[in-house]
Amino acid sequence: HMGGKSIGQWQQVCLCLTLLIIVSGCGLFQESNRRREVREALIQGQQLLARGDFDGSLNAFQNVIVIAKDQPPADSAIYYIGVVHAHPQNPRKDRQKAVGSFERVVARYPESPLVEPAKAWIGTLSEIDATKQEIERTKLEVEKSKQEIEKSRLAADRSKQEAEKSRVELERSRLDLEKIKQEIEKSKQVDIQIERKRRERGR
Repeated sequence: HMGGKSIGQWQQVCLCLTLLIIVSGCGLFQESNRRREVREALIQGQQLLARGDFDGSLNAFQNVIVIAKDQPPADSAIYYIGVVHAHPQNPRKDRQKAVGSFERVVARYPESPLVEPAKAWIGTLSEIDATKQEIERTKLEVEKSKQEIEKSRLAADRSKQEAEKSRVELERSRLDLEKIKQEIEKSKQVDIQIERKRRERGR
Protein backbone atom coordinates (compact mmCIF):
# COMPACT_ATOMS: atom_id res chain seq x y z
CA HIS A 1 0.00 0.00 0.00
CA MET A 2 2.85 2.34 0.88
CA GLY A 3 4.52 1.47 -2.39
CA GLY A 4 1.32 2.18 -4.30
CA LYS A 5 1.02 5.59 -2.67
CA SER A 6 4.59 6.56 -3.60
CA ILE A 7 4.03 5.34 -7.17
CA GLY A 8 0.95 7.60 -7.32
CA GLN A 9 3.02 10.56 -6.12
CA TRP A 10 5.68 9.80 -8.70
CA GLN A 11 3.04 9.70 -11.41
CA GLN A 12 1.85 13.14 -10.30
CA VAL A 13 5.40 14.49 -10.31
CA CYS A 14 5.99 13.01 -13.77
CA LEU A 15 2.70 14.46 -14.99
CA CYS A 16 3.64 17.90 -13.62
CA LEU A 17 7.10 17.67 -15.23
CA THR A 18 5.57 16.58 -18.55
CA LEU A 19 3.08 19.47 -18.46
CA LEU A 20 5.91 21.87 -17.59
CA ILE A 21 7.99 20.59 -20.52
CA ILE A 22 4.98 20.85 -22.86
CA VAL A 23 4.16 24.41 -21.65
CA SER A 24 7.77 25.60 -21.89
CA GLY A 25 8.07 23.77 -25.21
CA CYS A 26 5.01 25.63 -26.46
CA GLY A 27 6.56 28.85 -25.16
CA LEU A 28 9.81 28.11 -27.00
CA PHE A 29 7.87 27.12 -30.09
CA GLN A 30 5.89 30.37 -29.93
CA GLU A 31 9.14 32.29 -29.40
CA SER A 32 10.83 30.68 -32.42
CA ASN A 33 7.62 31.20 -34.42
CA ARG A 34 7.61 34.90 -33.49
CA ARG A 35 11.30 35.22 -34.41
CA ARG A 36 10.67 33.61 -37.81
CA GLU A 37 7.69 35.92 -38.39
CA VAL A 38 9.76 39.01 -37.48
CA ARG A 39 12.67 37.89 -39.68
CA GLU A 40 10.34 37.20 -42.63
CA ALA A 41 8.60 40.60 -42.23
CA LEU A 42 12.00 42.35 -42.12
CA ILE A 43 13.25 40.52 -45.25
CA GLN A 44 9.95 41.25 -47.01
CA GLY A 45 10.28 44.96 -46.14
CA GLN A 46 13.84 45.05 -47.50
CA GLN A 47 12.80 43.30 -50.73
CA LEU A 48 9.84 45.66 -51.25
CA LEU A 49 12.11 48.66 -50.62
CA ALA A 50 14.63 47.33 -53.19
CA ARG A 51 11.76 47.02 -55.71
CA GLY A 52 10.68 50.63 -55.03
CA ASP A 53 7.41 49.63 -53.32
CA PHE A 54 7.70 52.29 -50.61
CA ASP A 55 4.18 51.91 -49.14
CA GLY A 56 4.47 48.11 -49.04
CA SER A 57 7.90 48.20 -47.37
CA LEU A 58 6.65 50.76 -44.82
CA ASN A 59 3.80 48.41 -43.84
CA ALA A 60 6.19 45.44 -43.52
CA PHE A 61 8.62 47.40 -41.29
CA GLN A 62 5.75 48.66 -39.11
CA ASN A 63 4.60 45.05 -38.80
CA VAL A 64 8.10 44.12 -37.53
CA ILE A 65 7.84 46.77 -34.78
CA VAL A 66 4.42 45.41 -33.69
CA ILE A 67 5.60 41.76 -33.56
CA ALA A 68 9.03 42.54 -32.04
CA LYS A 69 7.45 44.69 -29.27
CA ASP A 70 10.34 47.21 -29.14
CA GLN A 71 12.94 44.42 -28.98
CA PRO A 72 15.56 43.98 -31.74
CA PRO A 73 15.15 43.80 -34.71
CA ALA A 74 12.69 46.67 -34.07
CA ASP A 75 15.75 48.96 -34.33
CA SER A 76 16.36 47.69 -37.91
CA ALA A 77 12.70 48.25 -38.81
CA ILE A 78 12.72 51.82 -37.42
CA TYR A 79 16.01 52.50 -39.26
CA TYR A 80 14.56 51.23 -42.56
CA ILE A 81 11.40 53.32 -42.03
CA GLY A 82 13.78 56.31 -41.91
CA VAL A 83 15.39 55.14 -45.16
CA VAL A 84 11.94 54.83 -46.83
CA HIS A 85 11.02 58.40 -45.76
CA ALA A 86 14.41 59.75 -46.93
CA HIS A 87 14.55 57.82 -50.23
CA PRO A 88 15.00 60.28 -53.14
CA GLN A 89 12.73 58.22 -55.43
CA ASN A 90 9.87 58.06 -52.89
CA PRO A 91 7.18 60.46 -54.21
CA ARG A 92 5.92 60.85 -50.62
CA LYS A 93 9.33 61.30 -49.02
CA ASP A 94 9.30 63.22 -45.76
CA ARG A 95 12.65 64.48 -44.46
CA GLN A 96 11.24 65.31 -41.00
CA LYS A 97 9.78 61.81 -40.51
CA ALA A 98 13.07 60.29 -41.70
CA VAL A 99 15.10 62.32 -39.17
CA GLY A 100 12.53 61.37 -36.48
CA SER A 101 13.04 57.64 -37.21
CA PHE A 102 16.84 57.88 -37.16
CA GLU A 103 16.76 59.87 -33.91
CA ARG A 104 14.50 57.17 -32.40
CA VAL A 105 17.12 54.50 -33.25
CA VAL A 106 19.86 56.58 -31.58
CA ALA A 107 17.77 57.34 -28.45
CA ARG A 108 16.08 53.94 -27.89
CA TYR A 109 18.75 51.51 -29.05
CA PRO A 110 22.15 52.97 -28.04
CA GLU A 111 23.76 49.49 -28.34
CA SER A 112 22.44 48.95 -31.88
CA PRO A 113 25.02 48.68 -34.71
CA LEU A 114 22.66 50.99 -36.66
CA VAL A 115 23.29 53.98 -34.34
CA GLU A 116 26.27 55.26 -36.38
CA PRO A 117 24.57 54.93 -39.80
CA ALA A 118 21.48 56.63 -38.25
CA LYS A 119 23.68 59.51 -37.02
CA ALA A 120 25.23 59.80 -40.50
CA TRP A 121 21.74 60.01 -42.05
CA ILE A 122 20.72 62.71 -39.52
CA GLY A 123 23.86 64.74 -40.38
CA THR A 124 23.32 64.40 -44.13
CA LEU A 125 19.62 65.32 -43.98
CA SER A 126 20.40 68.32 -41.74
CA GLU A 127 23.03 69.51 -44.26
CA ILE A 128 20.49 69.15 -47.08
CA ASP A 129 17.99 71.22 -45.06
CA ALA A 130 20.64 73.88 -44.37
CA THR A 131 21.56 74.00 -48.08
CA LYS A 132 17.88 74.31 -49.07
CA GLN A 133 17.43 77.18 -46.60
CA GLU A 134 20.57 78.86 -48.00
CA ILE A 135 19.24 78.50 -51.57
CA GLU A 136 15.88 79.91 -50.45
CA ARG A 137 17.67 82.85 -48.76
CA THR A 138 19.75 83.49 -51.90
CA LYS A 139 16.59 83.40 -54.06
CA LEU A 140 14.96 85.98 -51.76
CA GLU A 141 18.09 88.19 -51.94
CA VAL A 142 18.11 87.95 -55.77
CA GLU A 143 14.39 88.79 -55.83
CA LYS A 144 15.02 91.79 -53.54
CA SER A 145 17.91 92.96 -55.77
CA LYS A 146 15.70 92.62 -58.86
CA GLN A 147 13.03 94.73 -57.17
CA GLU A 148 15.65 97.34 -56.18
CA ILE A 149 16.98 97.43 -59.78
CA GLU A 150 13.41 97.81 -61.10
CA LYS A 151 12.81 100.62 -58.59
CA SER A 152 16.03 102.36 -59.69
CA ARG A 153 15.06 101.90 -63.36
CA LEU A 154 11.64 103.43 -62.72
CA ALA A 155 13.29 106.31 -60.81
CA ALA A 156 15.72 106.84 -63.74
CA ASP A 157 12.80 106.81 -66.20
CA ARG A 158 10.98 109.33 -64.03
CA SER A 159 14.10 111.53 -63.93
CA LYS A 160 14.39 111.31 -67.73
CA GLN A 161 10.73 112.30 -68.09
CA GLU A 162 11.26 115.20 -65.66
CA ALA A 163 14.37 116.29 -67.60
CA GLU A 164 12.43 116.08 -70.89
CA LYS A 165 9.59 118.12 -69.37
CA SER A 166 12.11 120.74 -68.17
CA ARG A 167 13.72 120.81 -71.62
CA VAL A 168 10.30 121.31 -73.27
CA GLU A 169 9.45 124.03 -70.71
CA LEU A 170 12.79 125.71 -71.37
CA GLU A 171 12.25 125.53 -75.14
CA ARG A 172 8.78 127.02 -74.68
CA SER A 173 10.21 129.82 -72.52
CA ARG A 174 12.90 130.47 -75.16
CA LEU A 175 10.25 130.66 -77.91
CA ASP A 176 8.11 132.97 -75.72
CA LEU A 177 11.15 135.17 -75.16
CA GLU A 178 11.89 135.16 -78.89
CA LYS A 179 8.27 136.20 -79.55
CA ILE A 180 8.49 139.01 -76.98
CA LYS A 181 11.77 140.21 -78.57
CA GLN A 182 10.10 140.16 -81.98
CA GLU A 183 7.14 142.14 -80.58
CA ILE A 184 9.55 144.69 -79.03
CA GLU A 185 11.42 144.91 -82.36
CA LYS A 186 8.08 145.45 -84.19
CA SER A 187 7.08 148.16 -81.69
CA LYS A 188 10.46 149.85 -82.22
CA GLN A 189 10.00 149.79 -85.99
CA VAL A 190 6.50 151.29 -85.61
CA ASP A 191 7.91 154.00 -83.27
CA ILE A 192 10.68 154.80 -85.79
CA GLN A 193 8.14 155.10 -88.63
CA ILE A 194 5.84 157.37 -86.56
CA GLU A 195 8.83 159.53 -85.64
CA ARG A 196 9.94 159.75 -89.31
CA LYS A 197 6.44 160.71 -90.43
CA ARG A 198 6.23 163.39 -87.73
CA ARG A 199 9.56 164.84 -88.85
CA GLU A 200 8.45 164.82 -92.46
CA ARG A 201 5.28 166.62 -91.50
CA GLY A 202 7.21 169.17 -89.47
CA ARG A 203 9.47 169.98 -92.42
